[in-house]
Amino acid sequence: MLKKILSMIIGIFILLVGAMLYSNHSASEVAGTLDQLNPLVPKGVLYVKTTEPESVNGYGTASYKQLAANKDGKTRTIRFNGLTRLKINRYLKLTNKGAHVETYEEVRRDQVPENALKEIDHRA
Repeated sequence: MLKKILSMIIGIFILLVGAMLYSNHSASEVAGTLDQLNPLVPKGVLYVKTTEPESVNGYGTASYKQLAANKDGKTRTIRFNGLTRLKINRYLKLTNKGAHVETYEEVRRDQVPENALKEIDHRA
C-alpha cells in the first residue's frame, strides 16, 4: 500500500515537472493552462513593449504574442489578450504564472527595470 502511494506521488511530481519544462519553452494556450494549474510554477512579473496585435476578434479583443522580460532581463515569448487593441510602444507590467498572464497594467518607461528595458526596447 505504501509503495503504491509513493509511486503515485512520484508520478504526479514527474508529471508536474514535465509540464513546467514544456511550458518554459512554449507560449501556447495549453502551456498557459498547465502553468495556471501547476502548484510548482511560481508567480512572477514580466514587462513588454506593446506592438500590433496578432489578431482582433469580432468583439474587439486583441491577441498578442510578444517578447517579455523579467527584472533580470531573462526573456520569453508570452501570449496575452487585451480587452481592446492596445496603444503601440507602451510599456506593460504583466503579472504571470509561467505562460499564463493573470493581469496587465500600463507603466511608465522609468518604472521598467533597466535589464528588462534593455531586452524589450532592443527587440521591439
